[in-house]
Amino acid sequence: MLKIPNPIGNEKADAIVSKFVNDRLIRIMEDIILDEVVWKMAEKGELDSEAATKDFDELVDLTELITDMDFAEMVSMVYLPDNYPIERANRTFFGLYKLLKAKKEYVPKLAMEYVLYSVIGKEVGEVDLINSDMMDGLFDNLEDDFDGFDDDIEDDFCDGDEEYTTIERIPEADRIIVKNAVMEVNKEGLEGEELEDMAEYTVSCYENLREYFEICLPDSDCLLLDNYTEQEFLDAEREGDTGRLVKAEKNIIEFPFKDKDGNQTNVRAEFDIDPWDLEED
Repeated sequence: MLKIPNPIGNEKADAIVSKFVNDRLIRIMEDIILDEVVWKMAEKGELDSEAATKDFDELVDLTELITDMDFAEMVSMVYLPDNYPIERANRTFFGLYKLLKAKKEYVPKLAMEYVLYSVIGKEVGEVDLINSDMMDGLFDNLEDDFDGFDDDIEDDFCDGDEEYTTIERIPEADRIIVKNAVMEVNKEGLEGEELEDMAEYTVSCYENLREYFEICLPDSDCLLLDNYTEQEFLDAEREGDTGRLVKAEKNIIEFPFKDKDGNQTNVRAEFDIDPWDLEED
């Protein structure tokens, strides 16, 4: 799972928020992947009624896609910096997907953060584009184009009165737990209606994809990859030239160690993550 920076400070609420945010990002990435797979199936004439009944795992073979250069071109163009090597595009894109699906929480590498930033931005941009087109009347006569289609499909595309949104509500029981936890953590500094308004605002941010730039990527250092390669960024960071205000949290593991006198202590060490080695749910 993606490690969410700046947690609430309540174990149960943080677990709810982490699962909600990660699950939502997984669904968005799966939609992106599935769109490309289905498009390629359609080009090959393989898209039939049987395919429509299959789920993501039945339609998508990640081991096949990882070497698909058509997919790599799409990923490079839409989700990665211009200077990023296309031969590493798929591994980075699917690496983020694997990390999101892992059981434990991890901090992604910088290039994966860039993919995440792009994924969020593209999804938000598509919602805004649809709403803009609806306001311009682009879909006003779309019902005629869907004549004879399934009623659910027609309803999805032709309801011009319903605005698309970047907000997805946390299930109510979980929402109450998170809101109460925010109020409990902040009760020393705020009270009454001001405290409740602050808690409601905090919960609403986790529900609004527009806020995920700040929630998931508060320092946006990944965008520096537009100007640096990964190695140049690391070299510049060591020299203090990247302008990073807050050093990114690292993946740390602790293990027991005995010194020469037999005294035991815990040693903390940073480790580099290969998402392909992570255990999924």
